[in-house]
Amino acid sequence: MIKLLRMAVFLLVLSAEIYLVVVLGESFRPSNHFSYFTVLSNVFAAVVALLGVFQPVSAQLRGAAVLYMATTGIVYWLLLRGIDVQTPAYANWVLHTVVPILVVVEWLLAPERTRRWWTWLSFPLAYLVYTLVRGPVAGWYPYPFMDPRQNGYGTVLLTCVFVAVVFGVLAYAIHWTGNKLAQKRSVSLSHD
Repeated sequence: MIKLLRMAVFLLVLSAEIYLVVVLGESFRPSNHFSYFTVLSNVFAAVVALLGVFQPVSAQLRGAAVLYMATTGIVYWLLLRGIDVQTPAYANWVLHTVVPILVVVEWLLAPERTRRWWTWLSFPLAYLVYTLVRGPVAGWYPYPFMDPRQNGYGTVLLTCVFVAVVFGVLAYAIHWTGNKLAQKRSVSLSHD
């Protein structure tokens, strides 16, 4: 069951990415496409899921994938839903809703103990720095809430602080839930 779920995550992300390239055609820009947190987190989760089909994957990597996907779903539904981010409908639904849900469900069905949950926050921080440095150079920002040209750096800062809090709370929640469920599972297995 878990391996099928992991394979489904991989295949859904692959199908959404192929769909995006085909539908966008000549307007597809790889440098911009791979500057979306959604795309990077989905590709990361897909690779982790595919590896997990064939071999054990580090709980730390799995936890990071869960964090990035859960945040992708939450930020989409809180800040981006209804905003045209130029993602065709099928890919939008898969990358922002279906895969985040499946990755979280997979974590809950196969929980693991993790440590150093705060290290998961290094990628989102690096992504933020990359985006804010690249944006003025490229004249393009992946998300409206990260674009200071619209509402200024103060608004971007406030929104990024909100998203950082979401990341921090979710990271701890994923760590705590994984540890508690894994402990409960090992106790129940030892009593069988």
